[in-house]
Amino acid sequence: MEASSQVFEMELLGQSIRIEVEPTEYTFNYGDGTSYGPVSTSGGPLPEARWGEQTPTSHMYSQTGDFTVGITTFFSGQYSVNGGPMIPMDGRAEVASPSQVVSVWRAESRNVADNCLVNPAGVGC
Repeated sequence: MEASSQVFEMELLGQSIRIEVEPTEYTFNYGDGTSYGPVSTSGGPLPEARWGEQTPTSHMYSQTGDFTVGITTFFSGQYSVNGGPMIPMDGRAEVASPSQVVSVWRAESRNVADNCLVNPAGVGC
């Protein structure tokens, strides 16, 4: 789910209240003790033609295993009472998205000209 601007309208103590919030920063937790942020970009998937390209939110794991990763989104906002001017809110809201487990694997590949019948001492034989 992508963070987006939100508007809330309500009645509070007989007053008409409008609250507008928008995501302003993100912190990425990679589950291996490292994080990135807060930064103003939320990251996102790359099109298939760009797979393998390093991005600001890319992360390289130093070991294999299962890692619990997550992102925290920071929202800033403003409010209005009875249709008056919008007033900036002090501080910001911090919302952690549900964590996901990522399995990191390591693989080796080698190109060989022989099969194991031709070269029984070859790679993978």
